[in-house]
Amino acid sequence: MVQIAWSEVLKGVDSALEFFRGQGVKPTLRTLFYNLYSKGLIPNTKTAYQSLSKQLVKARKEGRYAWDFLEDKTRVVYGSLEDIRFDDNVVETTKERLVDKLEDLDIESMINEFFDYLRPYMWVGYWADQKVVVEIWIEKEALASTMQTWTMSKYLPIRVNRGYSSWTFIYNNVQALKQTLDKHEKVIVLYLGDLDPSGVDIQRFLTESIEYLGIDPSKVELERLGVTSAQVEKYKLPPKPEDAETLEKLARDPRMKTYSEQYVVELDALIAYVPSEFRRELLETIEKFRDRQVYEDLRAKKEELEKELGDLLENIKEQARAKVREELA
Repeated sequence: MVQIAWSEVLKGVDSALEFFRGQGVKPTLRTLFYNLYSKGLIPNTKTAYQSLSKQLVKARKEGRYAWDFLEDKTRVVYGSLEDIRFDDNVVETTKERLVDKLEDLDIESMINEFFDYLRPYMWVGYWADQKVVVEIWIEKEALASTMQTWTMSKYLPIRVNRGYSSWTFIYNNVQALKQTLDKHEKVIVLYLGDLDPSGVDIQRFLTESIEYLGIDPSKVELERLGVTSAQVEKYKLPPKPEDAETLEKLARDPRMKTYSEQYVVELDALIAYVPSEFRRELLETIEKFRDRQVYEDLRAKKEELEKELGDLLENIKEQARAKVREELA
């Protein structure tokens, strides 16, 4: 049995947390585990993973780490305690606001307030008028927040299927896809999941389920973005678990008989080993499907319409000023 130097492991945890902060990643326990394995500080076994969990609980009790320093989306809280009440000083504070409002009152501000709210807010969505749009579907909920942080500027949905999704979940997603296809010609689903018998078969299951529920397969394309065998080789990810228990479990998996890949790698490993490289790969893939000229043309049209609206609004305001002068005469 391999002896683990936990003092060195915890130093590795410190280093990993600093690294992940720079990458915009709040690591899961699994992600942290793979990072430590990549540094040779811990073996890739189930026993080591469980021992790491216990050591980190101990370290948190000792104050070394905050209790929420790891991402954990597997436990949720429903509902909240409603204990909000009115402010006892509501009359006084409202009086102050009303007096301030009275002091600021003038005809010009009244005209502006009366008409400005009618000016429509003009916005050009990141994917407006695009023929092809992109979504991300991810197998693991705990990694979804990292994907959301990375892709915040891309304004796209991230759907968490958590393994083999329920038919209710799939049906609801298909309805959302149909609404998207009412405005766009095609949806590219970038799929992120484990490279193992189930992770690969889930992609097949989702593809067939979407078609079964009435979507033309040429309109929705699932493209595996991670983990792939090419990424395992390119980034030197751990090709297979090392502990006998996990290997025996894989051997019992009936999907193993038809599994054509030579590697078994969790998605967490990709984010643990090469977060910056994978983030770049993800963002470049998203942009590959987007026509920037369509976006720029829409922005130009928006600016033209905004100028036209501004002229119209100012003309109406001038008429309002004239009407007020007549009333006061």
